[in-house]
Amino acid sequence: MTQSLLVYDGSTDLFRRAAETVTRCATDITPVPWESDAIQAFLRAQFDDPPFAFILIDGESVHVGEAAVKEALEGLDVAAPVARLAEQVYPTAAAPFGRVVHGQVPADIHGTFPLDEAAKAHIEPLRQIHTIPVETE
Repeated sequence: MTQSLLVYDGSTDLFRRAAETVTRCATDITPVPWESDAIQAFLRAQFDDPPFAFILIDGESVHVGEAAVKEALEGLDVAAPVARLAEQVYPTAAAPFGRVVHGQVPADIHGTFPLDEAAKAHIEPLRQIHTIPVETE
């Protein structure tokens, strides 16, 4: 199974905690901070100019903005009416919320895009499942 990657604002404690919660609820999603060098390289390869946005990389697709909200909530088995409401509210709430919480407005990019071959090389190492070996005495 391929790990999905959830790109989040790692500069904010609230979002670091939210990413940790998502990880506990969905073992097939790996959170990766937007500020990481690997994600910045991926975003440059995928979009040319790295957008500050909510992004879910799932299989061969890159979901951005409201599409990422929809996919993430469906993946977490959130009730359909709640997921639809969040998806509908995102476009109008993202800018003021981003300004207050992130200190910047998310890019106005929404939709699902095919994963670019050049961008794929930057994310494959992040998709690898890492385990910590347990030492026995």
